[in-house]
Amino acid sequence: MSRRTDRTVKITPNTIRRLVREERSRLNETLELKLRHPSDAPKKTREVNATDYAGTLAKCMDYYQMCKLKESALVDELKSLQEVKRELRKRILKGI
Repeated sequence: MSRRTDRTVKITPNTIRRLVREERSRLNETLELKLRHPSDAPKKTREVNATDYAGTLAKCMDYYQMCKLKESALVDELKSLQEVKRELRKRILKGI
């Protein structure tokens, strides 16, 4: 004897919004691929090997690291400029 559980799903405005968003994305994908029905989308798409993206990912990571290094250098330069600015302000206020 199988036990049956009845579950009721409460429909909230957020649930309706989520469903509408999902359906909109399916329809947009269908329109972008110039298809008649969303079920035709998997037939039109093609798979690409992950090895092609590995190089791109590595380049992005390298560029991210370079940006972090440049940012730290710029932050150091900004701190030194702020210190010079503080010293000049002190000098100006003493001269008044």
